[in-house]
Amino acid sequence: TSTRDKFFQMVSSYQFPKLALCVFLVVCFLMVLLYNNSIKTISTDVNGEYMQLYRAEDQVIVDEIRNKNVDKLSEKDAMEFFYRVIAMPQQGICRSLKRVGGKWTNSIGVDGDKFVCMDNLIEGKPCLIYSFGIANDWTFEDFMDYRGCEIHAHDPTVDFPAERGEHISFNKLGLGVTTEPTMDTLANIFKNNGHTNTTIDVLKIDIEQHEIAGLPNWLETGALDNVNQLAIELHLSSLHAGPNFIWLLELLQEMYRLNFRVISHEVNMVAGPTNHKLYNLMEVVFMKDNVWNDGV
Repeated sequence: TSTRDKFFQMVSSYQFPKLALCVFLVVCFLMVLLYNNSIKTISTDVNGEYMQLYRAEDQVIVDEIRNKNVDKLSEKDAMEFFYRVIAMPQQGICRSLKRVGGKWTNSIGVDGDKFVCMDNLIEGKPCLIYSFGIANDWTFEDFMDYRGCEIHAHDPTVDFPAERGEHISFNKLGLGVTTEPTMDTLANIFKNNGHTNTTIDVLKIDIEQHEIAGLPNWLETGALDNVNQLAIELHLSSLHAGPNFIWLLELLQEMYRLNFRVISHEVNMVAGPTNHKLYNLMEVVFMKDNVWNDGV
């Protein structure tokens, strides 16, 4: 009898169902093994093993920023150093970084969006957000309102009702370094709302270059002491005239001494590269990292 005849005899006999069952069991066994391995990988990540690897990598640039002898840099070198380190966010701090809001603009890119670390913004847990610079884009605030956060929005250039959605209040007031009829300092705004010693989960700032003058004031007055995340658009065009970046590097070092870390960097594609062929406008998110001080 030929081999082919034997095969067809087996197919027509009771042995074929047994063979099919064996193949099925082997496939199931392999699938179980793959599933268990994937669960183990996820569990390892949840336990922080991958985050620890990221943190070890992050420590290199964190140390470089904190220990840089800025006084010995030329302004050009300071500019190049700033653009390099600001574009390298630390990866071992936030697990769940999400883009919130924004609109497609001029068929070029998304503008007005902010990245937010959602790790501690747990559903059902109270959260407090301050937002400066609205224009006509409420996409960020509306989403965080849906999340249930209390939001205090400010912009002196537009008119809106005092209340919006479920948890948004609007104030036609700008963010400045002095107290005037149309603007106030960050510390005073927190104080007037009874939030001087309250945790601010997210501070969103997009005030068209006024943040350059505001940053030293926010640090000097301690207004950032209770802020967990600072999502800010930096407008650096005016600093390229010198260039004039040494003082900005010193501010960055002060931010890192306060335990802030860069967790997100996104250039403004709508504005594009300008001075020194660099993207002078960028969205940056700073986040407090309390673990670093524990030596982990």
